[in-house]
This record gives sequence, C-alpha cells and structure tokens, in this order.
Amino acid sequence: MSAHPLIRTLSIRTLAAGFTVAGILLCLTVSFVIALAFPAPPPARVTVTEVHAVLTGEEDTGWGRRLVAEPPFDAAREGQALVAQAGLAALLDAPVTEVRVRPLVPERALAEGRPGQPRAPSEGLRRLLAGMALSPGMNFAPFEAAVRQADGRWLVVTPPSSLLTPQRLRMGLAFLIAAAVLLPLALWGAGRLTAPFQRLAEAARDDDRAAAFVGGPREAAEAAQALDAMRDRLGAALKERTAIMAAVAHDLRTPLTGLRLRVEALTGAPREAAVADIARMERLIAQLLTFVRGKEVPWTPEPLDLADLARECVARQVEMGRAVTLKADGEQLVWADRDQLERALTNLIDNAVLYGDRASVAVTSEAKEVVCTIDDEGPGLPPDQLETVFSPFRRLEASRSRATGGAGLGLSISRSIVELSGGTVALFNRPVKGGRAVVRLPGFVAKGAFGARS
Repeated sequence: MSAHPLIRTLSIRTLAAGFTVAGILLCLTVSFVIALAFPAPPPARVTVTEVHAVLTGEEDTGWGRRLVAEPPFDAAREGQALVAQAGLAALLDAPVTEVRVRPLVPERALAEGRPGQPRAPSEGLRRLLAGMALSPGMNFAPFEAAVRQADGRWLVVTPPSSLLTPQRLRMGLAFLIAAAVLLPLALWGAGRLTAPFQRLAEAARDDDRAAAFVGGPREAAEAAQALDAMRDRLGAALKERTAIMAAVAHDLRTPLTGLRLRVEALTGAPREAAVADIARMERLIAQLLTFVRGKEVPWTPEPLDLADLARECVARQVEMGRAVTLKADGEQLVWADRDQLERALTNLIDNAVLYGDRASVAVTSEAKEVVCTIDDEGPGLPPDQLETVFSPFRRLEASRSRATGGAGLGLSISRSIVELSGGTVALFNRPVKGGRAVVRLPGFVAKGAFGARS
C-alpha cells in the first residue's frame, strides 16, 4: 500500500496536528451550520388563563404547588407583573390584596431613577390592567402566583423548569452530529498514521525488506530503513561468525586425524581411552558444523512416512545394544527432508537413552497432525529448564559421565529441523517418572485432505 507523496514528506507530529485542527474546524463548522439552520426558539411564555387553571386545579401541566402560612412575596407594583396580577384577580374574583404575582426574571422598574416607592394603582387603573391581561394573545414572561385560601394560608404555584430546554436540545443535537461526522475522520486518520508501523512489524516478522513497502510518514520510512540496515549488519555478523566457527571446526579435523594415527600405535588401556576421547571430539565437531551451517544445508522436503523413519532410527539404536522400543500403526505421512528429520529424531532418542536409561517411541495421529512421543525413565528436568535446554550450548549436566556429555547442540538442532518442517517440539515431565519429548508435524496427504501440499 503506497502512501500519498505529501504524507511521506510530513512527520507524524505534523500529521497528528493537522488531523486535530481539521477535526476541531469540522466540529465548529457543523455546530455553526446547525445554529443557522434552526430558527431561534421563542422565549417561554405563560398566560393569565393558564395560571388561573393551575390555581383552581382545572389543569396539572407540571407546575409546582405548595401551601405556606405567610405571604410568600410582596405584591407587584409595576411592570407586566402588575398587569398579570390584575388579570388574575379578575379571573379569580378575589380582592387584589389576596392575589400576588412575582416575575421569575427581574424586570426593569418603570419608575427607575425616580425617588420613593411606586404607589398602588387606583381602581380604574386596575380594571384597565385586567382588561389588558385578559385580551386575546396577551402572554407574559414566566412568573410565580400566590392566592390566599379560605383558611388563611397561601397557595403558591411555580411554572415548570425543564432541563431539556430548546437551546440545550439544539446544542446536544449539534454535538451528536459533529461527533458522528468526526468519528470516521478520526478513525481514518488513526489508520493512516498507524498502518505504516503495522507494515513495519509484518516486515520484521517475515524477514522482508521493510523500506520497500512501509511508506507512510517520514518517521516510519526512517524506521524501516534503520530496520533494514540493522538486519544487514546482523546478517553479516552471523555469516562471519558461522564462517569462523566452520573454519575452526574443519581445521581441527586435521590434527585429530594425526592424533588418531599416533594413538593407533598404542596398546592397552591408554589406547582405548585416547581413541574414545578423539571420537568424542569428532562428534562435537560434527555437531558444531551442523549447527553453524543451519539453513545453508541443502533442504529437499518430500512426503515421507514418519512411522517408517522412526522404525529405522529405533532399529539402529537396538543394534547398538540400547533399550529402545517403538509403537506405530499404519502410515503417518508428513512433508519434510528425510535426512534432516532423521537427524532430529536420532538426537531426541539419544537424549532419552543417555539420560533416561531407555526410550519408548510412539507415532500416532491427532486431528490434522502426526505426533511422535519419546519417553524415558530418567529423573526428568526442573520445570523452569524444560524450555532452556533448547538453547545452543545449554546442558544440564549434574552427575553425568564424560561419555554422556556433548556440546549442548542436539536439542537446538532438533528444534531447528522440526520448525523448518512446519512443526513443533517440546519437553515435558511425565506424571510418574521420566521425561517426554513431543514432536508435532502437519499431516500430509496427496489430495484433498489435511496438510496437503502442492
């Protein structure tokens, strides 16, 4: 996946800042468009008739009602509150002194700037105000009203105050629409920023050249180039180490051959001990060469019967006088290099015999896998060392003789071979006594079944 040329030249910091600014601008734009598209909500208004219905109990529209012993507030003396108070008194047919109105939003006094308190309106003025309040279409800003009851207490009604006002609903709608538009943009931007690093991780796992297809921001491209450079350095160092170890191991064979010729001339026990030491050194050199060559060894996989291969390995062990048994029924096909897999099984059986006295080999099939188990009757391994022993040159030598000692490469070589064949190998401690090596390989059939190879 190739990135846009502009993205390849910008840094992650610049891209993140750009996406953030774009998101903020988008939110503001959506909110502004919604604010322009919706008409301004009219202010909440009430009529004298509505308040009269609430006071008399004819309607219950969410107004608050309470009874108090003392007058809750002073009577209105000016403004729209005075008009509403006069109209309410006329509708209730009650004396003006027993009806009171208080606006919830303070009004500017009509007598502002004049000295003294506003006087109570005359009877004629009250009638005029009542007519104004009851005229069709007349409404008022929200107010509280109080009426004196027959028992002397005051009934106070208060208009409802909803949390979901039109203004709040508009803002909530604007937020939801902006979030719905911004979320896909945020996900797209995050994907564009993180995709190059995901491709970088895939290149590191698959041992591919990262810089060829990572792309993305400048930091991602630089990281890919650094990964490729590091991989080249590690590869060069590994090849150099392999060449040195292979050369040393190869060159040691010449003096060993000379020593063997000189030892052949000896007689008695010293000769047998010297020949055994030389043979042991030759085995160590052969293991070392096998390990350092690794994947450079020619690999020719083919369909082969793991049961038949195990039968050959066990037969050689029996010829050497070792206590090894085999249990295998039928044909168990796998896809692997015969010589390499034979080396892996031989190493595992050798370990079982040398460190566990005897070995029991079994080849079975489970689901889509062919499983080879190798059991021994030795002391087993500490649980924290069951995986460690697969490390190169790692040996858990307790009271073993020199005859059983090796370079610590057998298990490492076996695991490399099995993994190159697409399988796994692991060590376990048996419940009663001894250890168990389990090799799992994908099953192979020629056509249409599990594990088929083309």
